[in-house]
Amino acid sequence: MSHHLGLDVGGTNLKWAVVERDGESRLVKSGRLPTDTHGGEKSVVGQLLDVARVVTGAVEGIESVGIGMPGVLDPDAGVTRFIPNIPGNWDGVQVTDEMAREVGSKVRLINDARAFALAEHGMGAGRGATSMLGITLGTGVGGGLILGGHLHLGHKGTAGEFGHQTIVPDGPRCGCGNQGCLEVFARADAIAAACGKPGVEEAAAAALAGDLRARRGFQEAGRYLGIGASNVVVLVGVERIVIGGGVASAGELLLEPMRQEIQRRVHVTDVARIKVVCGELGIWAGAIGAALHGAAEEF
Repeated sequence: MSHHLGLDVGGTNLKWAVVERDGESRLVKSGRLPTDTHGGEKSVVGQLLDVARVVTGAVEGIESVGIGMPGVLDPDAGVTRFIPNIPGNWDGVQVTDEMAREVGSKVRLINDARAFALAEHGMGAGRGATSMLGITLGTGVGGGLILGGHLHLGHKGTAGEFGHQTIVPDGPRCGCGNQGCLEVFARADAIAAACGKPGVEEAAAAALAGDLRARRGFQEAGRYLGIGASNVVVLVGVERIVIGGGVASAGELLLEPMRQEIQRRVHVTDVARIKVVCGELGIWAGAIGAALHGAAEEF
């Protein structure tokens, strides 16, 4: 039996989870607190160290630590490159080395969307799938790929950037610098605007109440997500697609148009075997996935 700590850093909250592994993985402890952004990257990294010290001091036998963060990272070096939604200058910030010295165990860095995919595959809605696409929908659109039963990270952990595939050639400019990315059409604020509402929760409530504009907004976002998912299905043959993040609370408002688009566009494989579902681990998926990544013998 071993214990592994996962830390999931967001612009609003820092969440942590301890996963116990003994043949199978189980969540045994978790918690969250507001992210300390008052001092930019320095206060955030300091808070990570503080939380790790407290948890490793309270839970016996923590063998590894995984840290999940949004944005562009260099996981091999334990360094951040670009984080758009957490205040600070994140280019070249070393995150893992000091923590490894403090807690006396290996520490690994992973993109938060990749952590979501790893968690849902190991302990959530992706259990049993040999191949899986994980999609996170929120301020941005992220993703992670499970291929052959393992998380596929690619060059410097960048594989799986689902939201930054081109959907509309020469479309609106994306924050990544490209034009026409899927994220431009399926991130939270874009869906809310298409629905004519100030936020996604209000948009979902209106759509469920029969508001035609709101229903069309979700239908269109689901269509774009379905086009993107179809590309992945055709390219790598995933058998399960798991949706998470704040926007996933809209549920079937997005999932059904996604399924329809996949059925309409994919003709090289049996689409009836592809399940499109919401994640099961809720707000803890990122921290759980970070813990599983830290525990992995190879990646």
